[in-house]
Amino acid sequence: MTQTIPSRRRFLKSSSLAAAAVALRGSSLLSQGSSHVDAHIDINPAETIATISPEIYSHFIEQLGGVIYDGVWVGENSKIANVDGIRKDFIDTMKAVDVPVLRWPGGCFADSYDWHDGIGPRDKRPNRAGFWKQQEPNQYGLHEFMRTCRAIGCKPYLAANLRTQPARDFYQEIEYCNAPAGDIPSNSAAPAAPDTLAMQRAANGDRDPFNVDLWGVGNESWGCGGNLTPEEYAMEFRRFTAWTPTYGEAPLRFVAVGPNGDDVDWTRRLFKALYGNPERRHLWGLSVHYYTSGSPTKFAAGDALAFNDAEFYDLLTRGSLMDKVITDHWSAMRDAVPSELSKEQPSVKLVVDEWGAWYGKGTELAPEYNLSQQSTMRDALLTGITFDIFQRHADKVAVAAVAQSINCIHSLMLAQGDKFCVTPTFHVFQMYLPHRGAQAVRADFTAPSIPNPMGETASQVGGNSYIGQLPPVRTLAGLSGSASIKGKTLILTVVNPHLTQPMTTEIAVRGASIASARGTVLAEKDVHAHNDFAHPDVVKPRSVASLSPSGGKLTHSFPPASVTALEVTLS
Repeated sequence: MTQTIPSRRRFLKSSSLAAAAVALRGSSLLSQGSSHVDAHIDINPAETIATISPEIYSHFIEQLGGVIYDGVWVGENSKIANVDGIRKDFIDTMKAVDVPVLRWPGGCFADSYDWHDGIGPRDKRPNRAGFWKQQEPNQYGLHEFMRTCRAIGCKPYLAANLRTQPARDFYQEIEYCNAPAGDIPSNSAAPAAPDTLAMQRAANGDRDPFNVDLWGVGNESWGCGGNLTPEEYAMEFRRFTAWTPTYGEAPLRFVAVGPNGDDVDWTRRLFKALYGNPERRHLWGLSVHYYTSGSPTKFAAGDALAFNDAEFYDLLTRGSLMDKVITDHWSAMRDAVPSELSKEQPSVKLVVDEWGAWYGKGTELAPEYNLSQQSTMRDALLTGITFDIFQRHADKVAVAAVAQSINCIHSLMLAQGDKFCVTPTFHVFQMYLPHRGAQAVRADFTAPSIPNPMGETASQVGGNSYIGQLPPVRTLAGLSGSASIKGKTLILTVVNPHLTQPMTTEIAVRGASIASARGTVLAEKDVHAHNDFAHPDVVKPRSVASLSPSGGKLTHSFPPASVTALEVTLS
């Protein structure tokens, strides 16, 4: 760890901003119960939305800075604890949040990557010029990634190279990954015989197929993936997916490159072009990328640690635009395609496979850890707000992947050599685990909104965009969250973004009474609080103080700047 982060910690702790926050919050951090009610949460279990897909809690790793080399891959001969060369701490932490899907190899790296370079003996693999201004030694390739997924217990999601490789490489990658071992029936007069690519896979160490069903057809084709127009990309998508080998009855899930943030024009034009040919679309999902910059006016800017109150509220307000991004593109997909062309076509879901807060330089682990940054309680709140949005739109969002799992942007982990720690974001992932597979239900939050001091500034469309802006957003929800049901258990997650004000809230469930409740809260007196290698447990969740329902309802005081998860038993 460089000295940058500890020195910033000392600065922030001595600042008047931090001192004021501590003084204002005092001992109210975990206060419970009050005769005064600031807000209401009304939950209607009868008004269901959809089952919450576990895959919205997925992850993303890329050959970028210290993500793969040091974060994930340390090598079999490393003194750092590893499983077949994969950092054991990485595996254990991913298991602790029950990761359902892991996306690789990009990101922008994917569209400069030849998957053939990452197979075979590692001492014979080539060194190549890779994206992100770095050399790629190809020590971590397709088999190493699949072994990572197996060690974690998650499914792989491969991003294919559409910019620099032909369609033949795409379908042969599918064949290499999925062709069964042994003789395969020819479905012709020719005798059954083993598939050559399957035999090559076996020779490289994996006899059994990888059975990859989730495939990204390119990445950010509007930018680093080819600078294509929507119409140009639609042509490529149709060509790449018109025929691919299939094994078994389950169809492959192809994800098309979607927009940069809220660039609705891309989505509308893409779907018009995709359905311009009446042949059946091999389209399962539309990828959406939306990053929240630390600055309202410049992408990937602002400081991860040194922020004031106005910047705190502004980032969370702009992060809440994820709701608009989802609803805008959902509408655009449907409005762009005449009903007669969409009949008997599979329903297309949204795949938000890159999201998170992206800051400027200043808190990276070391200069060679490109795009690494620290993560504070502010990022924990953004994580909760984002997950609650996904869950409120469980009928629209099928997959999402945080960018990225370790050592980059909105990470759950930081690692450097033998040093390792988790970030506040990790704890939010754990706290939201009970929502997975539950039935999302309507929950109405009534609370005074918070003025956004920087709300007069228009926001970028999203990502490293040069296309358009979103209108200024002047207010942030004073209390937000989501609810889901599993049997008689209600799962309620709540974010209180107020820096100083606890929110005493009455929680009621229509058609049922609350019998009992328990909960976990993530809250610190200083929203700049974060974990680092020297202080790995500064931010960690705690059990909520006793929760006592009365008259079938529950009154609870949500602490300032907190994320809370409640498990409520209904009677």
